[in-house]
Amino acid sequence: MLLANCNCAAMEQIQSVRRRSSLFSSNQGLEFSTSDNETIKYQQQLRAEVKDWTELLRSKCNDLLQANSAVRTVDQTLLSDEQKRYLADGPSIEKYIKEAKAFVRTMKDYIDQKQFLLEKKAYIAQEIKALVDLELKDRISNDEEQ
Repeated sequence: MLLANCNCAAMEQIQSVRRRSSLFSSNQGLEFSTSDNETIKYQQQLRAEVKDWTELLRSKCNDLLQANSAVRTVDQTLLSDEQKRYLADGPSIEKYIKEAKAFVRTMKDYIDQKQFLLEKKAYIAQEIKALVDLELKDRISNDEEQ
């Protein structure tokens, strides 16, 4: 997604550079005195530079898009037997993601249960406090009557 945004933003920038390139062809606003030959050479140089940067930007965006879509594999011919065994025995990305999802699910269940038990504990503590208050008031009233 980021590469697509890069590509779109880069292409918009390239279009704006192309639209501005017509500014180089006008002779208005030149505050320094140069011969027409030097002005033409300078304009050609600027156009060539804009073209080079545009081509570079396009090629690098295409390289990034291709690299992102390419399947990455390890050339196992370069690996030793021990390294090949290590890769074969190692966890796969799919297994890791599956285990991570299971862990997240278990943690969510644990947090939900803990929250429920804390709410239950708070309710029980509140009820006990209310019962103790009633018992104290009852004893106080009984002591005052006697």
